Amino acid sequence: MDHQAEVLELDSFVPNGMVTVLGFVESTALGLLTSSYIIEQLNLHQVAQVKSLHIPPVTVFIGGKLRSPFRIYANKEGTLMVITCEVPIDDRGLYEISSVLIKWLQDKGISEIVVIDGIPVKGISEERPIYVAAEPKNIKKFSDIGVNNAESALIAGIGGALIGESLGKKISAVSLMTPTSIDMPDPASVLQIVNVLNKVYKLNIAVHVLEDSVKKIQAEMNKVMDQYNKIQEEKGEKPKEPSIYG
Repeated sequence: MDHQAEVLELDSFVPNGMVTVLGFVESTALGLLTSSYIIEQLNLHQVAQVKSLHIPPVTVFIGGKLRSPFRIYANKEGTLMVITCEVPIDDRGLYEISSVLIKWLQDKGISEIVVIDGIPVKGISEERPIYVAAEPKNIKKFSDIGVNNAESALIAGIGGALIGESLGKKISAVSLMTPTSIDMPDPASVLQIVNVLNKVYKLNIAVHVLEDSVKKIQAEMNKVMDQYNKIQEEKGEKPKEPSIYG
């Protein structure tokens, strides 16, 4: 087997003006928590998974199901896709994986991706401004609802690689960021992002059960990461540090 990444389709779906939300393990848990919450609340079904030698060879057992760590979900209406991964990705595979995934999204007719990540802070931030980094044509729909235009941002990790790979292609890329605690579960930061997604993309994601759901998802995610780090330590490798949004 070579290093080529691939998207393995598990179920068919028909895009219908589909927007794609992406959340990964980066400098904070925000992206992963938000994507997991959306999948749970909208009862999305898995349609594909991403395979690569640069994705740790682990199987995730969450919610009573065995799953590949890098998964792609969609709703039945074909209007929303969510892409998520519970484990860190080897930096050497970021270009390869992002290139293959963006090509697959293009082939599916996806026209917009939204990468979610947090700005790491200690404790709980009293103010939670939302920042957007995007091409000028995409800024207005966010500024109209009070989202701040990021003056500068270094977007790293798999999210940054996917945005970089989309540039110059027929896919518009958006990055949404907000201050997020690195010390404790932070449902309020998830709420901020979900509210923006609801307003801009009319997703109708329920928020009344958000706090309890986020705490449950965080606990499950922490168990996965603890086990992953233990495996890395047993192999004599230093656990991977998450990448950082500037």
